[in-house]
Amino acid sequence: MLCACTFAGLAGQTAVSDTIKTQELNEVTVEARRAHLGAEVSTYIPSSKQKNAAQTAGELLSRMAIPQLRITSDDKITTPSGKSVDLFIDFLPASQQDMEGMRMQDVKKVEYYDFPTDPRFQGKAHVVNFVMQKYEYGGYVKAYGWETTANAGQINLYGKVQYRRMTFDVAAGALYMNQNHAGSDTYETYRLPQPDGTLKLFQRNSIQQEGTMRSRNYWPTFKALYSSDKITIQNIVGANFNHTPLSNQAGYVYYSPEVAPRTDYSAQSANRINSVSYNGYWNFILNDKNTITFSPRYAYSHTCTNSLYVEKNVGEYYNAAKDDSHQFSGNLTYSHSFGKWGTLNAMLQTIITSNNTCYSGTATTADNAHTYRVGPGIQYSLSTGKVYAMAGFGFHYDRQEYLDWKETSAAPWVDVSLQYSPDDRHSVSGEFHHMKSIPSSAYRSAAVIQSNPLMSYTGNPNLVSYGSYDVGVSYTYIPNNRFSLSASASTWIVDNRYVYDYEAAPAGILRTIKQPGGNYSQWNYGAYATLRLFDSKLQLTAQVNATSVCNGAPYNLNKTHVEYAIMANFYLNNWTFSGLYYTPMGYPDGCMVGTWVKTKSFYMLKAGWSNSVWNLQLQLFDFARWNWEGDKSVMRSPCYDKIEQAYSTDDHAIAKLSVTYTFGFGKKVQHGNEASQQSGANSGILK
Repeated sequence: MLCACTFAGLAGQTAVSDTIKTQELNEVTVEARRAHLGAEVSTYIPSSKQKNAAQTAGELLSRMAIPQLRITSDDKITTPSGKSVDLFIDFLPASQQDMEGMRMQDVKKVEYYDFPTDPRFQGKAHVVNFVMQKYEYGGYVKAYGWETTANAGQINLYGKVQYRRMTFDVAAGALYMNQNHAGSDTYETYRLPQPDGTLKLFQRNSIQQEGTMRSRNYWPTFKALYSSDKITIQNIVGANFNHTPLSNQAGYVYYSPEVAPRTDYSAQSANRINSVSYNGYWNFILNDKNTITFSPRYAYSHTCTNSLYVEKNVGEYYNAAKDDSHQFSGNLTYSHSFGKWGTLNAMLQTIITSNNTCYSGTATTADNAHTYRVGPGIQYSLSTGKVYAMAGFGFHYDRQEYLDWKETSAAPWVDVSLQYSPDDRHSVSGEFHHMKSIPSSAYRSAAVIQSNPLMSYTGNPNLVSYGSYDVGVSYTYIPNNRFSLSASASTWIVDNRYVYDYEAAPAGILRTIKQPGGNYSQWNYGAYATLRLFDSKLQLTAQVNATSVCNGAPYNLNKTHVEYAIMANFYLNNWTFSGLYYTPMGYPDGCMVGTWVKTKSFYMLKAGWSNSVWNLQLQLFDFARWNWEGDKSVMRSPCYDKIEQAYSTDDHAIAKLSVTYTFGFGKKVQHGNEASQQSGANSGILK
């Protein structure tokens, strides 16, 4: 009976179908979303046009216009509020040279994290992770080079060979710069108390007429990586040779009022930094709930500097310094997952630095400084899908030694982050960070060095750690592939800071370092929007950013500056055309000084052609500007003011030609995380 009913139904359907007429349907295009916001991680998929047009990973991020990132004109990557962003490739630490050596076609997606508790990110606050295409075996060679009309050029070579679980990278690079318009004009105001109780007020103006600078940089690096399902071990050995054999300026000095006759001056300087370093990354997955990560680093640097300042009929001031610096650091993290109840990280950070410095010339002395830091802490995170919360707490135990002076201290550090994403289109986040930082050994020297007839400078052996507080909120909105928007606000407050202070005497100024200085706080507000039109062939990006600073004694500086930028990218088959314009920027030059820096506007046009092997680009920077004036900085204090007008090729019309070539071999070669230029230990020479 059931079968009969079924057959009857089918027969009826056949009869009805005979009366149905065919109708042509309109074309339906299904477009995959290229951005997904999440409470724990935001994911972005680069388009083939973006990958094909980009020569470096920094340029790729700029073309992707990720709303949580701010890309400056020199491809520096920060958050919209200016906080630093750490770069990773497949969860392994990466450097700027890794970004240049990456093969763009292998980028599958880009992930952005705020305060991730994944132990592979080593406790970093803001992280970009490139997820690369996986391959079986093979290798590749990549060359990246550029040359400018400003007598500067660079060539980097990268090679990778992978066999089973082992990957080997060899890389080397060379950079040269020859500038014939380097230096600055300086306008100094002195207020010197005299023995009779009067105040001697005058302006010393140093006007440059000639300026030449030559710089060279060479670096080789070797990297070995072992990777299995449960073990990842990466070791990097590198060297860096940075040499500025020539930096000469010449001009004249005059006074207003004329307290001394006009005279000619010359300034010569040279420096050399040779360094070697080792960086390790060891990750062990014990089971599905427990992981151990250890990141050791050692760096050694040898630094030599010398300078000679001569004023005709006034005097000669020669200064030289040699420094040997060692730095060791190790970060150990144990991670345990509680499943849906979150993740707990137990961390231990160790930093040891040693600086041995000798001075000769206007000051003859030897310095020996050591710094030790041990920082235990814990982090706990919980993710519920729409909400991600992280809290971290620990202590920094510090010991600082300078000659016979010793100081020991302990201070807490705190990290808190809360992120909420109701869906993959909206995301709101807030963060708080507090820690204490160790003053650099370069500020501790008691040597008194004279740089010109009226100015000397020294350090302060008794500096202690200073605290800082970061608070920020941000909002991101990505309704579709055609539009995205982000807005952010943040503040940075420094407590017990040390500052340059200028002590006046009848014969001149001694620049010292004092602690504590007046209160310091800085605010940043900004918005960032991107619009994509004509099937994403045209991309328009605009951003606005405001910076405010309150810099207390001895500078008493309160200032706000608003800047704007607009960028455009247009794709036409294998061709790409780009334009960029930044209004003049203004910003404080750190919390230690009272200097406010104002830049020139910046604009650029770019045309490029590329395929899967070659990428050629021609860029024109500031093409309507034919003077050599650069940044202008202003500093005012009770006894001493300084206005400096810099000169360089950076703000002059420049044409730049850059080329990349990539040759791959083997079966599905694994690219990414290339060997990169390694940096050494920080010098202890007085700054």
